[in-house]
Amino acid sequence: MAKYGPIIIVDDNSEEQQTYHNVLKQLGIKNQLFFFDNGHEALDYLQTTKEDPFLIICDINMPKMDGMELRRLIAANPYLKKKGMPFVFRSHSATSGEIKEAYELSVQGFFPKTDDPARIEKQLAVIFDYWMECFDPPVMEMKLETNNPHT
Repeated sequence: MAKYGPIIIVDDNSEEQQTYHNVLKQLGIKNQLFFFDNGHEALDYLQTTKEDPFLIICDINMPKMDGMELRRLIAANPYLKKKGMPFVFRSHSATSGEIKEAYELSVQGFFPKTDDPARIEKQLAVIFDYWMECFDPPVMEMKLETNNPHT
């Protein structure tokens, strides 16, 4: 997980994309934002970029490739899995079966979309702040090596 890598937003709704853009900028988040209209476009990017994205925020229902299929393909790809990108769903409609399936696919969060600007801001702030504070394997290894008197 690259804390300063791009944030990937996968959502086919242009109004939602604009909301993400506005709220994340309002929160002072400096990470570059990449928007994709479906899972297929996002997967193409992820498989070809050398960058390590910081976070993926994804809708469920999209044309061409939905969010669940994108998550399945990322989890099955050794190159992408090694990047350790946190994957979070935000969706207007979700069944209990979809939520269960998402967690079986090891997503790191599932949030309801809302039209309430204050709640959207709170959700995105919580998601971003949580992942900024988390250790990821490369950072943890460096900290352990630095603090180990035997190295």
